[in-house]
Amino acid sequence: MLYSACDMSLREVAGWFTGRGQRMTDEAVRGRLKCCARWIEALIGKMLPVVEQPQSPERKKAWKLVIRDGSVVNGPGSQGTDYRFHLSFDPVEQKVDELRLYDAKTSESLKLFRHEEIAIEMGDRAYAKASALIGTRKAGAHFCVRMTPNYLALRDRAGDKFDLIGQLQGAGEAVSLSFEVLVRDTKTGETCEAYLHAHRLSEQESNKARRRVKRRAQKKGHTLRGNTLLLCDWLLVLTSVPPSELPAKVIFELYRVRWQVELLIKRFKSLLNADFLRAHAGSPLSEGYLLGKFLFALLIENRTFKRVGNDWMRMVGSRKATCWRPWKLIAAEIKEAALNTVDWDSLDWREMLNVLGERRRKRKLQLIPDAVAQWLRGKPVTDSL
Repeated sequence: MLYSACDMSLREVAGWFTGRGQRMTDEAVRGRLKCCARWIEALIGKMLPVVEQPQSPERKKAWKLVIRDGSVVNGPGSQGTDYRFHLSFDPVEQKVDELRLYDAKTSESLKLFRHEEIAIEMGDRAYAKASALIGTRKAGAHFCVRMTPNYLALRDRAGDKFDLIGQLQGAGEAVSLSFEVLVRDTKTGETCEAYLHAHRLSEQESNKARRRVKRRAQKKGHTLRGNTLLLCDWLLVLTSVPPSELPAKVIFELYRVRWQVELLIKRFKSLLNADFLRAHAGSPLSEGYLLGKFLFALLIENRTFKRVGNDWMRMVGSRKATCWRPWKLIAAEIKEAALNTVDWDSLDWREMLNVLGERRRKRKLQLIPDAVAQWLRGKPVTDSL
């Protein structure tokens, strides 16, 4: 907690323990932290909710909404991505459902998460992958993801290639379109039924999307295609939920709820400093440090619900507030409990300073010149000096 939650250095942690009578060096702290990653991971697993599969058809009435997303973490001096953390979030209850840490090569996918028969899984474009979507449906769960035809080719219900661009070009003044399609895995040939809903964006939103793709193309040296600019006018949402249960208008409103997971990640990074890696990627300390941050976040979440409940934050009924301010206050409370600054007067500061002091190095600590020191004490500076 001192190293991850309070962001103390190894030597500061060693000084804290030494001041409490347990003399320790920073290398001793390093050795202990190197062994902590798997233990912290097990603690996180214990703090996350346990999945209870429905035992009978009667228990399958209440659906659960979960949002899948991920984010990157970079170490000091890094020029790219060092780690990715992937999480699942229940926006109704405002609780983290799953939380995992992977290396930079593990991309976002619904395959990384467990599936529940009563869940509707939401995600952005990165989660619109055929094999993962088909696997979600085979597990009994529904999906609702944003998509782009560049990464997911669809079929019509007859099995022929679905011409989405042609459909959008012929839309005329229509604001909303819906299609019955098939998601097909090109490797296995498996398919699942889905419904594609297209909603025309406002002129302001379309212009913003065009500027974004133009900047990206210019940065990578690519030439923009006309189809890419056409897609900037539309929001495309692919779902397995039939329109008879959730119409297109409701699906678009539901997809906006996906923003809740972005706010959660912002809380992680802004309030808990979870996007800052103290150790270099691949070092024995880096994984433990990040897992410690996740444990800190779950402690805050649990304590928030114990203190204030979640009725005022739940996204059904009369919602009155978000978790941002309670998280900020309770994070400070947990840090204070870990540091225990109230008892610092009883610390052995002499022993602490021995640990906190600078080690021998080639470059000495800067000093005031002797002549200046004498002059400051009122003594004249002589030529002999």
